[in-house]
Amino acid sequence: MDRSVKIVLLAIGVAILVGVVAGVAWLASGPESGVKMANEMDQYALDYLERHQLLTADEKLVCYYDVTLSMDGSEAAILTNQRLLYHKAGRTTAMLLAEVVDVQHHYESLIGDVIMARTASGEVMKIEIAPLNGGESFLDALNGAWQQARGQPSLP
Repeated sequence: MDRSVKIVLLAIGVAILVGVVAGVAWLASGPESGVKMANEMDQYALDYLERHQLLTADEKLVCYYDVTLSMDGSEAAILTNQRLLYHKAGRTTAMLLAEVVDVQHHYESLIGDVIMARTASGEVMKIEIAPLNGGESFLDALNGAWQQARGQPSLP
């Protein structure tokens, strides 16, 4: 193999290695991904919720899942003591927990946890939580908040 080809291949290998290391460092420098309960919330997410006025004054945050890789809050599933919300691209879809009649859950190996909530009027909200990001925690919190909103005691 020609010496100049070896040098070019070595340079490409070093560039790839530097890119991978930089990417890992970037991902590690930000907040940890996954479902967060109210007591685990990162400040960036609390600031985002407040800045965009996603919660009402009488709501209490139960849990939160930031869908984005950059963890910037621009796409998130949000559960309060009163509502289930999905915020994406500046638009928020919400349903009152008291109006939810059914919550379904299944797991897909490449997608993760898929949670579907349906109201009596037929409105459906789908939430996908990536594998290893605490989808079961979100589901448990949703079921507990839903039971309380319907006036039923939640299970321990």
